[in-house]
Amino acid sequence: INTGFEFSHHYAALSRLAVRQTLMVNQLVDMEWKFGVTVGTSEVQKVGNIFLQLKLVVRKGNSTENVYMELTLPQFYNFLHEMERAKASMECFS
Repeated sequence: INTGFEFSHHYAALSRLAVRQTLMVNQLVDMEWKFGVTVGTSEVQKVGNIFLQLKLVVRKGNSTENVYMELTLPQFYNFLHEMERAKASMECFS
């Protein structure tokens, strides 16, 4: 039986993987973010959860593309850690 938690966990992991692959191939041009707090849902345990919505603008050839994702706070911290690791590895090549 697949619960909502399992789906959201896999969805978030797939989103992070897709963004990571996108950034490995394309240049990150800009990033916008906003955060919110869940105030109402049919799942009581999710009330009060913090989430972040990201909009990444990546350069693909001569054009740009928007990549959207929504993360929980722990997922965002994991994403931020991955971005810092990517930045550190890029600095080794400059």
